[in-house]
Amino acid sequence: MRARLAWLGLLGLAACGGPQPQLQFDFVLSALLADQISELQVSLVTNGKSLGNGDCVTVQSNCLNKQITADRFIRVQDASGVEHRALRFALSLKPAGANSSQDVTVQGIPLGKDYGLVIEALSKDNPPQLAGSTCDYVQEINAGMNPRKLAIAIKPLTPPVNCDPRVEK
Repeated sequence: MRARLAWLGLLGLAACGGPQPQLQFDFVLSALLADQISELQVSLVTNGKSLGNGDCVTVQSNCLNKQITADRFIRVQDASGVEHRALRFALSLKPAGANSSQDVTVQGIPLGKDYGLVIEALSKDNPPQLAGSTCDYVQEINAGMNPRKLAIAIKPLTPPVNCDPRVEK
């Protein structure tokens, strides 16, 4: 199952006449993992090159909130304009031909360099556990359309890692 997640960052640059920064990416989610998770959590963090000492496999093996300090999370806004250190959204895949898709809008992504993009799959357990994860490096967020990140695979963790991945509870 392939799912498309569009991350559209909107700064208030439109009021100044400048283009709005946008970052879009695709992720791949297996049907088995989709059945095990309740939410996905998207985080954008500073010093992206240093995540896991430059190795995303290391980052994917444990909860991000156990690996970095809270000040590294970039505050972004949800669709209601509320700021968060990470955004969580229910898995709500929509059929799109042979694939499934889901769109998410994130506002308030600051322009900058050296970001890490981390998507964590939260299990249906209470409290949730880390059921899967992926990360990617974002060299720079510019005004306007940024290069699209393609086919980021969410690595399933079997069994789920016994940690609560929620950045905000």
